[in-house]
Amino acid sequence: MPWTTRGYVNPPSSKTCETSKAGDNLFIKNIQSRGDHEMKHSGWLIFFSLWFGSHAFAESDTTLKQAIRYTVQENFTLRAATQNISTAEAEIRVAESARKPSLNFRYGFQLSDNPLDRFAEKLNTRSVRTRDFEPDALNDHDVSSLFDGTVALQYSVYNGGRTEADIERAAHNSDQARLQHKRITQRLVFNTIYAYYNTQAATRGVEIAQQAEAAGRRHTRTTRKLVREDRTVQSDQLTAEVNWSALKSLSAQSKARLKSAYNKLKVAMGAPQTRLISVTPLSLDSVGMLMPDVEIYEANALTSRFDLQAMQAVLETANAEVRSAEAQLRPRVDLLVDTSLYEDHPFVNEYSWRVMGVVSKDLYTGGRTQSTVDTARSRAAAIRHQIASLRQAILGEVREAYDRINESVDRLKVAKGNVDNARRNVRLISERYGQGRTILIDLLGAEQRLVEARTEELAAKRALLINIAALSLADGALDPDISVSYQDVAR
Repeated sequence: MPWTTRGYVNPPSSKTCETSKAGDNLFIKNIQSRGDHEMKHSGWLIFFSLWFGSHAFAESDTTLKQAIRYTVQENFTLRAATQNISTAEAEIRVAESARKPSLNFRYGFQLSDNPLDRFAEKLNTRSVRTRDFEPDALNDHDVSSLFDGTVALQYSVYNGGRTEADIERAAHNSDQARLQHKRITQRLVFNTIYAYYNTQAATRGVEIAQQAEAAGRRHTRTTRKLVREDRTVQSDQLTAEVNWSALKSLSAQSKARLKSAYNKLKVAMGAPQTRLISVTPLSLDSVGMLMPDVEIYEANALTSRFDLQAMQAVLETANAEVRSAEAQLRPRVDLLVDTSLYEDHPFVNEYSWRVMGVVSKDLYTGGRTQSTVDTARSRAAAIRHQIASLRQAILGEVREAYDRINESVDRLKVAKGNVDNARRNVRLISERYGQGRTILIDLLGAEQRLVEARTEELAAKRALLINIAALSLADGALDPDISVSYQDVAR
């Protein structure tokens, strides 16, 4: 099938490799071009669709699309990342609230025999008389009882830009949470793809082992019959039985690996271990595939990787923290307006008001403020180095995945040829054994080599599909948005 991009076919300097057919474990999402071959996304965005369209599924089989959809909707790790977004958005609202004035209300009741409180009650209730200043009235007074209520409005007129810096920091934190959520989604999707292909390969491995066990059983029964008829020696029967026992052990091991693969698939999906999941064996069909040069994937990775974008948001957050710390070096201007109501019974009827402007500045804090600024600047500088390190790591991941694909292609090509040769060898030796021209151990050895060749072909195909997924994860093109509803997931 031709692989095209929007606007052109077969990008320059492309290499040819082999992978499964369309609908057989893999489909390629065409890249979008911008202008004259300008790429909006990486070349040949790779995505996965297991046995979709060209293969029929039993109703009990879970497709790869369905497994991914379940992962995206039900995995608890992703739910936790979603809550981090909600937390970050709440922090934005907290930071923005500093722009608004605060309005407070207080109402209280006080009993006191303190002369100051008694005299303050007279002043606040505007009930001071001449006799209240007499020594006896001041020294020997009744218990003071006072109801007071206060409504206060406070507004920060200027705080050196700290409020705006805090809002900006919270906004970048929110961006970081969203980008991290996207990258976590991609990693979880990859884990599901990885586990799914492992499960498919294990299913096919059970099939290979059972076929080998069946062949071993036939040879054992045949040699037993031949020994009874005195047409072969006892050692052939023992050889056949030993071979059969080894193949039964191989079959038991393959079934245990399959059970383990299903358990790991459920963990990757976030599904309970009691959930019933069934997948089809991994298809071993192959077809030609074009891959562009690795530089295309590298360029896309540096522009599309969500974790790199998240680190950029972390850097912006650190820069905002620097500005917030520097704001503490500047003066602050606050406005306070309050009104207070007083009376010696609950129905207050005397009030006073106050308007106050306050300018404040820390003149000396023992170096704490400047140290806070220096700490924020150092953190921002460290994040810049982390971003540079992450860029190098991303390029390394892309190269490694790309090289592994090429290795898997060569490995699969050799394995397929070896399987064909092993099948022909078994057929020829079987014919010679039937003619009495060779011994049983030659036939058993040929069948063993066929099992090994088929196992290697299966491992090579599994490795190719996983490495394609790894490249898609490495260059940031892995897209979990699959149009399969939650209800479609096999239960």
